Amino acid sequence: MSVVIQRYMDLTKFVNLIQTRSLYLAKMSAFEDALEGGLTVDGFFETSNAAAIIDLALNGHWPAVSESATERANRLEETGAARNEAEKKQFNTPFGSYPRDEAERLFPACKEWLYVSCWHQSEHECAAMWRLYGRDKNSVCVFSTDEQLAAAIVPDRACNRLEIQRVNYISHIDDTFSDNPLDPFISKSKPYAFEREIRIVSWNSDIDLSKSPRNKEPGCLFEVDLGRMIQKVVVSPHADLWFKDTVKMLCEDAGINVTIEDSVMRMPPISDIYQAMAYNKLRKPDA
Repeated sequence: MSVVIQRYMDLTKFVNLIQTRSLYLAKMSAFEDALEGGLTVDGFFETSNAAAIIDLALNGHWPAVSESATERANRLEETGAARNEAEKKQFNTPFGSYPRDEAERLFPACKEWLYVSCWHQSEHECAAMWRLYGRDKNSVCVFSTDEQLAAAIVPDRACNRLEIQRVNYISHIDDTFSDNPLDPFISKSKPYAFEREIRIVSWNSDIDLSKSPRNKEPGCLFEVDLGRMIQKVVVSPHADLWFKDTVKMLCEDAGINVTIEDSVMRMPPISDIYQAMAYNKLRKPDA
């Protein structure tokens, strides 16, 4: 089922969206939340060989009391076999599989090559989102749906994978990821659950993390059909009076026929019969 999603942005970002007809996806490594795209406790043990190496170091290399030469040779042989077996183990990423010995170096590199655009899932405006992402008083909220957004994005040859996923809110101490290698990158810490995030994630699955652990680009642009993507545009409740007309002109000049609405948070309180009657005309049929 299609869900309504929103993106809050200031005038500069909205102008860029309209003029370039492109949606900007930032690389994940630029995000402020240090836990985002990171491993859980269980995830670390499943991804890294560190625990196995420590176990071998403590239990495999130290001789037993009164150990004979034969026992020592057998112990070292078993330890070597266990180390060889550990070296064969790999961890999975959206960019393929890599040796677990390299996990602590290469797993964080995934965030260098994953590009993300974050949206809020809700059928109505959110005061918290206005405060966080529409901090400039002259801001807008673009409404769409996950299906509209997916249909509007033009495929990019530089990134051969693109998914729109609902973010999971987890405890990085207690929770466990599924077998989906994208899971760590569509998960956030539970304190952010109020964001109700829907995330566009794109990447080039042919990137070799061992050869390219760093990405010099801050993000990438995806061409979008704005007419298909934008359901409506809502103007910030704190915007200047002239701002709504400016947004209308921007859209008209770009040939984009969309509804531009004032925020419901700007609605004056109903204090007389005339206001009540005027708003009554705007009610939905099932209200």
